[in-house]
Amino acid sequence: MKVLALEGSPRRGGNSSILLDWVLEGVEEKGGQVTRLYVRDLEISPCTGCDGCQVAGECVVRDDMDRVMTLLLDSDHLVVATPVYFYHLPAQLKALVDRFQPLWGRRVLLKKGLPERGKLLLVGVGATRGERLFDGVLLTMKCVAPFLGLVLVDPLLVRGVDAVGAVRDVRGLKGIAIKKGMELVTRG
Repeated sequence: MKVLALEGSPRRGGNSSILLDWVLEGVEEKGGQVTRLYVRDLEISPCTGCDGCQVAGECVVRDDMDRVMTLLLDSDHLVVATPVYFYHLPAQLKALVDRFQPLWGRRVLLKKGLPERGKLLLVGVGATRGERLFDGVLLTMKCVAPFLGLVLVDPLLVRGVDAVGAVRDVRGLKGIAIKKGMELVTRG
């Protein structure tokens, strides 16, 4: 099983990164192959709204998104790890997600969508304990998953972690995260 992991935080070594480490530990424990991309290190231009992708189902902008799409289409599963910024994705990750627009074009306009082929696991952390903290991120992932040929599975969402490394203080969380990774690459 090939797993593409997108680390969406602009901060190195933050809480979402630590949580992703644990999830990927579980993936590898079950024999999954991981490719991890740090979105903050990629050169990804925002979608320009040019509609070029609606003609051929391909983006006309050439940048690191080409590599992301190649890896995504070659993977069985996707893990997206992100902190929540003002109840949504950080800008760098949002730009990447917006560039999935060609997959929408392939499915809706060209009727050449990807078949359902795997799972999408959202790993999210947020500083507040607000009831609706993850609503924006969840809605985005729920909407984009079918265009990626993936099914959004039960996410791993952690509230109330703000200071760098605070996620380590959440009792039992490491074991839960490792189990999530193992479940991702388990058939069924």
